[in-house]
Amino acid sequence: MNLSQLRFTSLLLTATMTSQLEPTDDHCSSSNGSDTSSSYYTTSRSGDMTHSSEDSYTDDGSSQSIDQHEVLRNEIDHCRYAQIDLVKFVQTVWGLDRSTCERILNLPLSLDASKIGDYKTNHKERLRRGIFAAFTESLLQDVQEHLQVPPKERVHGLWYAKRRPSRTRDSQTEPVLMGLWDPFPSKGRVPDWSVARHIIEMAPQVQPAVPLDEDQAKSSLSHQQTAPATTLLPLVSRASHDQGSDNSRSTQKRSRDASDDGSERDRKRRRLDEEYTDSHLQLASYAQDCLASTCRLWVTGLVIDGCKVSLTYFDRQLVATTSPFLFDKEPSKLALVLYAMGQCDRTKAGFDPHLRAWPSHTIEPITESMKRQLERPVESVIGSFIEFPAGTNDIPALPSSQPTLPSCFRVSGWILKPGALISRTTMIYKIQMLLEDKSLSRDDYALKLSWPPKSRTSEIDVLKELKKKLPTRLHAHLPDLQFATTFTAEDLCLPSLKLGLATLAPGPENHEPRVLRVLAMKYYHKLWTAGSIEGFKQTWLDCVECHHEAWKAGGILHQDLSENNLMVSRLGGKVSGLLNDWDLAVFVNTPEGKSTIHYRTGTPPFMAIELLDPLKFITYKPGHWYRHDLESFFYILVWAALHYNLKEGTRDKAVHPTLLPWISRDARRNALAKLTFGVPGDTVANWAFDSVKAEFEPLLKEWILPLRKLLRVARCSFEKAVGEYVPTDVYDYPTCGGILTFETFMATIGCPVRNWADGDLP
Repeated sequence: MNLSQLRFTSLLLTATMTSQLEPTDDHCSSSNGSDTSSSYYTTSRSGDMTHSSEDSYTDDGSSQSIDQHEVLRNEIDHCRYAQIDLVKFVQTVWGLDRSTCERILNLPLSLDASKIGDYKTNHKERLRRGIFAAFTESLLQDVQEHLQVPPKERVHGLWYAKRRPSRTRDSQTEPVLMGLWDPFPSKGRVPDWSVARHIIEMAPQVQPAVPLDEDQAKSSLSHQQTAPATTLLPLVSRASHDQGSDNSRSTQKRSRDASDDGSERDRKRRRLDEEYTDSHLQLASYAQDCLASTCRLWVTGLVIDGCKVSLTYFDRQLVATTSPFLFDKEPSKLALVLYAMGQCDRTKAGFDPHLRAWPSHTIEPITESMKRQLERPVESVIGSFIEFPAGTNDIPALPSSQPTLPSCFRVSGWILKPGALISRTTMIYKIQMLLEDKSLSRDDYALKLSWPPKSRTSEIDVLKELKKKLPTRLHAHLPDLQFATTFTAEDLCLPSLKLGLATLAPGPENHEPRVLRVLAMKYYHKLWTAGSIEGFKQTWLDCVECHHEAWKAGGILHQDLSENNLMVSRLGGKVSGLLNDWDLAVFVNTPEGKSTIHYRTGTPPFMAIELLDPLKFITYKPGHWYRHDLESFFYILVWAALHYNLKEGTRDKAVHPTLLPWISRDARRNALAKLTFGVPGDTVANWAFDSVKAEFEPLLKEWILPLRKLLRVARCSFEKAVGEYVPTDVYDYPTCGGILTFETFMATIGCPVRNWADGDLP
């Protein structure tokens, strides 16, 4: 690397580290690959270019967390509800009957005044957790005594970590306080998020101000002449500082909102923002970890801020929080919460009933121990079974099969864990199918679970339509579905349906209803495992042609091309391409498709320039066009040439410095970097081309450079038409005046177009 490159890298990293992750809306990137390696980037679908954090990387290419609280705040801001009645929450979510709730609230309960005093005055988190756990255990036993619960049936309170967490608070992922099932873990063992019954966040206490000594006071006065001689130095934790910053931002927002309109809705929204503290965001991060660690539909938790307690419910479409109460003033409310948490069973805690320790139609004798396993969540998804009732498979069964049997899969590994809380949150497992003879399949499969918007076209319907309309030879380049089903919120009995959210701030339109979509398909491999440059080229070409036929003959546009969606299939030992993940695809000729196509959809490193930073003052209606996906295919080529080690079947862990702007959370910066990348003589582009992997050097001359020129010519033509306000009946904006089409794209790389309908060999 020469001196100019070093200077460029320094400037690039400095600029990149200042960018901020934009608000989360929907559609995380998903893959069906052969490993669990993290993704560098996220997928977007929004009218204002938003992201969701699916295994996010920082812009320097390293796998680190990036201001997770701010990401979560943006992600859940549009789907929060507050001021839910405590009793309604306990009844609806945890299943405690109303008469028991009222009975507990009327009990003559009290807390030990000395213990409450110790709790209020102790500022060491570990000790405060212990004090809180002790007096809540005593309170829980008191209420069970009043309710005459038999001793053998009584439950215990909260588990807490008796040691200091090993990580800093901002990157803390180990639980320190939670609700569990009896018996608690042995001393020194920290439970996993996958078995958390309830999650708890105890807000850090701000330590009292410490008076400055005489020398410190003089030093302070020399720097601040207006400060009084009795200046105090507060010892404030970072969490408290962050909370203060949030409050100042909230104040700024209040002044802006007040000038806009003083409606009741705005006042409710401002109050909601004020109530949602940094501790609530920390609890949300725990919820994200819980939901990502296992098959779970929802999770509930508590925020304890001094003596103030609020309960929160999280699922994949919304967050709902109760009105807070003070437990030192109303101990019966704390008793109600503790008792309801202890009585909450596996299902009411939100664990997916489809996840089991053993299959329902096992050939083994069912023991008491096996029965008890079904009462608790499984400790590890790997080795467990995911089972769906007979009749739920939307894929037609073979005549020889028994459709009366459940569809059952044994999880053998992770492929993808979701990195967001409210979004599509795709989760993919490596599985084996349980066959009719109760044996496991030799072949591996992938089970994909995601939460797309209910209004969105089903990936199942897209694939069915493609199989119906495309030539048979192309079917090998589409996912081979073995199982598919969809569950609505009503099917899953999500408690949020009965919380009365329509009457709460800020209104019934506050969240987008989602469905749980489940797909099982054959197991495919990552693009970088093609094995050779010939295998890579064949895979890429197969996907380009399959994509075109889907658009031309099937009337379906993919809209989310990335390195994770171009897969390697090895049927019969032959490498071929498979175009995967059609869950953001649209039917272009339907009213819904014509509406949806105006969203900017895709995975940022591979998104077209126009989608990242649309032009203004234009004479045409912008949309996601076919040529934008062609542009994505080009970016995948460049990305692969700089990161793939085909012989080893690996991908470089760090992003090449020249492409760091492509993973920026600043959409405009991403677009500008790609725009200059196409300019002849661009220093960054030349450095990138000098850094191409040896295996890809022939591809640089044959495909990458010619396609770069084609895209540049098309862009110049497009900008000229835009600048001159050429009307749409004179200039074809979707093809840049006919310059960028499938035919010109293929001709540029010197590849003949195969006639799939005539039976040419793929």
